Amino acid sequence: MGRWLGAVLSVTVASAASAGLLAVAPAASADEADYPVVGGVVRDNVDNTHGRSAAEEFDGRPQARIAADYVRGIDVSRWQHDTPIDWSQVAGSGVRFVGVKATEGNYDQQEFYASDMSGAQGAGMYSFPYHFATPNDSGATEQANYFLDYANFTPNGKTLRPAIDIETNPYDTANRCYDKTPAQLVSWVREFVDVVKRRTGVDPIVYTAPAFWQECMGNSSAFASYPLWVASWSSNPTTPTLPAGWSNWELWQYSATTTVPGITGPVDGNYVRGGEEALAALATKASDPSGYTAIAPTRVLDTRGSGPLGARGSVTVDLSSRLPATATAAVLNVTGIATANTFVTVWPTGATRPNASNLNLVAGDIRPNLVTVQLNADRKVQVYNNSGSTHVLADLAGWYATDAPGLNTALAPQRVLDTRSTAAVGPGGKVTLNLSSRVPASATAVTLNLTGVGATLSTFVTAWPTGVARPNASNLNLASASPTSNLVTVQLGTNRSVDLYNNSGQVHLLADLAGYYGPDSGAKFIALSPMRVLDTRTATTNWTPVSGGGTAVPLTMSGPIPAGATAAVMNLTGVSPSVATFVSAYPKTSATPARPTTSNLNLTAGQILPNLSSVALGPNRDVWLFNNAGTINLIADLAGYFAPDAE
Repeated sequence: MGRWLGAVLSVTVASAASAGLLAVAPAASADEADYPVVGGVVRDNVDNTHGRSAAEEFDGRPQARIAADYVRGIDVSRWQHDTPIDWSQVAGSGVRFVGVKATEGNYDQQEFYASDMSGAQGAGMYSFPYHFATPNDSGATEQANYFLDYANFTPNGKTLRPAIDIETNPYDTANRCYDKTPAQLVSWVREFVDVVKRRTGVDPIVYTAPAFWQECMGNSSAFASYPLWVASWSSNPTTPTLPAGWSNWELWQYSATTTVPGITGPVDGNYVRGGEEALAALATKASDPSGYTAIAPTRVLDTRGSGPLGARGSVTVDLSSRLPATATAAVLNVTGIATANTFVTVWPTGATRPNASNLNLVAGDIRPNLVTVQLNADRKVQVYNNSGSTHVLADLAGWYATDAPGLNTALAPQRVLDTRSTAAVGPGGKVTLNLSSRVPASATAVTLNLTGVGATLSTFVTAWPTGVARPNASNLNLASASPTSNLVTVQLGTNRSVDLYNNSGQVHLLADLAGYYGPDSGAKFIALSPMRVLDTRTATTNWTPVSGGGTAVPLTMSGPIPAGATAAVMNLTGVSPSVATFVSAYPKTSATPARPTTSNLNLTAGQILPNLSSVALGPNRDVWLFNNAGTINLIADLAGYFAPDAE
């Protein structure tokens, strides 16, 4: 997209001129820019002109006739910085969004990217990052990670989806399609967008032009579900020409010679179709900061009364009668009873199913996992089963809402119960866990990682507030003596205590305290669309040997999580350890922080097992993930974070 194609949109939410805002980015002459050289070619052309596919369609009409619901925008790169950009003037001219070039290939990071993104948003506009793809230089996964690592994508409600710019090779006119067949290019782009989806939780915008799509992509329809940003400069004055494979467009780059106040020289002109509502739909927004309300576990789904979910089947769980209209996320203990190897995913109704799982099951498993799921206004969630016939049970443990009083205090994990030092819990037995010395008198609920060890029979374990009747719900389901863990957020009862019940046989119970809720102080929860922040299967991972045995890997989340955040909520999955092991997650407070005597995952060799984890953050918003023995792959899907209320 270069000088013209160089942006992935920003939208102006309000006129900054009336607000008196002035955001100015530094200037640098394009002639003075330190452009990268790749293969003996100076890689500055894409910032100087469009690729040939777009230019071939230009017929000299720089302005399209605007329809009533078209919203104006521009896109920028370093070529718009011969003089400082005055973002308040740009916003005051009626521009509503700005696309900002972030990266190119695996060799160029735009030096004005961060200031352009923040300057546009500070002036009241939306903004978004885009990446100029060069598929002949490096792999799609490498370029996607290069882009996302630099773009620092943050779902703040002002940032539109990230975009990939895929167009004719501007550096070699004899190699217009990057030395790849259409099938190879389709595969490359598919890999790129899949990485973006895994890491951000959203489908990226695809920027392209009809001529390139026909010649180099074979008119593929593989990306028809992705938002289209089309470069079309010679179409009907009110309608762009679309690449085959799309039936409509979201963004239209109609001109390369637009001028706007606040920017010296020409800039790309763009429209979003559908008015402000369409812009808002393209913006990724975390939920509003919310407090927590804990309740005694309440069963809200049990397919054993209606029939299991078949392969690729789903069911809607309507929580609207149980949750207030202000609810932003629900906390559910979800249990799967599987007949085949499968996974289960929970997500808000109306949204695209995320590329993430909440439960991983093998045939014969009865396994739970706590799920914190973002909610839309209808307060309904979807539950999906991938393979076989699977019964699913869901117990509501509580919810987050903008007017709920429960604030979270995250703690470094601490073991508060281990019956191995006393006696196992027998059939029908109960243990009362008194936490009055661990949490303040104002605490209303606690978050515990509960582990069952050495079960002599198949059994289930229930956690509930002391002093009330035991609910018809379960938090742990154990089928063998192997350790099994699950995160539990449970309301406190009499004397700030929790009761733990074992149904059958003998079992040892361990409980690790991760934090508590109360009305007096703490942080609110911000729910996100599931965002993959770690996958050691596909990324180079440097495991650090730990004194006393085991290895650890740092997980830094300074991109999706803002400064000041106190804890992260993530679904942590261990994949195929070479030997039986346990994994601990805790704040990275030093280069090699001391490990607490706690665990988040307990796995046998070859097992794939998830567990929701609420983890306090280190000073740089990072977490230390410790593996006790052998080798293992780890996946982390971020569900949200806790941060002090800005008000």
